[in-house]
Amino acid sequence: MVKQLVSLQWFRRLFFPFILILELALFVLFLVLPYYQISPPSALPGYLTVFGWLLAISSFLVATSSFLLFLSSFPFINASLQRFFQSERAIRILGFTSFFMVFIEIVLLGITQIFFTLFASNVTPMFMIIIGLSLLLPIFLYFIANFSSDPQNIYALSSEAPMRLQLTAFWLVFITAFTQIFATQWEFVVIGGLLLLSAYLFFFLYRSAVVITPSILLIHFVFSLVLGILSLVKQKEIIQELLASGETITVLQATLLSVFIFLVPGIISLLLAQSFFRKWVIAWIRDVHPEPEMEIQLEMAD
Repeated sequence: MVKQLVSLQWFRRLFFPFILILELALFVLFLVLPYYQISPPSALPGYLTVFGWLLAISSFLVATSSFLLFLSSFPFINASLQRFFQSERAIRILGFTSFFMVFIEIVLLGITQIFFTLFASNVTPMFMIIIGLSLLLPIFLYFIANFSSDPQNIYALSSEAPMRLQLTAFWLVFITAFTQIFATQWEFVVIGGLLLLSAYLFFFLYRSAVVITPSILLIHFVFSLVLGILSLVKQKEIIQELLASGETITVLQATLLSVFIFLVPGIISLLLAQSFFRKWVIAWIRDVHPEPEMEIQLEMAD
């Protein structure tokens, strides 16, 4: 336990300064770089658009909360500051605030594709930012689940949780954010909402997650499989439409996108879903949150 606390202390001192620098850099980029509107064709710097300011404010808030989390890894002479930064409730609130602000940042980046698109006409850099931020979200939850020396609750990303459950929680949070790349399509909005619900229930290891999580993962698998096959079957039509709109794409690029955007994530969801059909996994989750009736019966038996 002591070794874990020391490693988490260094985690704070390394991870949160990285997030601070990253978000401050994004703060500047969101205000300075151009946003392109398709109709009518126009380009405006970020500080002249609503999206530019919304994204910049979200980055600033994440940077601020990350700075406070970084400070929590040091002792303070001032008693008031020491009480605040040693308060588990305060640290947990800061952690969740950072998490949700990064998620809002990702959602805003996805929504810009409807009105103004950052980095257009080549949106690859924007996609890479969304993927990068999506990878950071599970790390915030890992910190929240493990920073306490005497945690009252066990979460899906707690060090005590089985590895396959940690991987499932990591994957659910990642693809929930990752699907915001396709926020312009209502199908992905629905799938994203289901994934968000499942990720929330599963992180807190609610008993309903035993039923909901594998179902959502299987839905994601079927959805990804269908879209992946359709994108490969209608590849020529899709390429022609993109070329007509001014985008440049090759057959190899279109194939790789179909495989790595749809088929591979779907297969990962299928592999993780089958874990919930193992009795010991279900039993472990139920032991974390036993039924109230079970507790009463045990007390009466004693």
